[in-house]
Amino acid sequence: MLNNIINFANYWWFRYLMVTELYVVEKWERVTIHVIFMILFCVFWYFNYSVLLSLTGNIFGYSPIADSLLPTLPHGAGIKVTS
Repeated sequence: MLNNIINFANYWWFRYLMVTELYVVEKWERVTIHVIFMILFCVFWYFNYSVLLSLTGNIFGYSPIADSLLPTLPHGAGIKVTS
């Protein structure tokens, strides 16, 4: 069972490398490209979560689930740090 899962993942990893043509670049170039892809994915995720979710919530008149589950604190009611 585990061997089938590993073979399946290896097959799709190989297909990914072939389609994106990353099999022809060196290892450090491949790692750099993957890091850039991950940074772009995180930036897009953050934009969708912070901007588009609140924008659609304001348009359609509902708030995100996290806002309704978490208690809201009044402004400035956090922890005071004095030195």
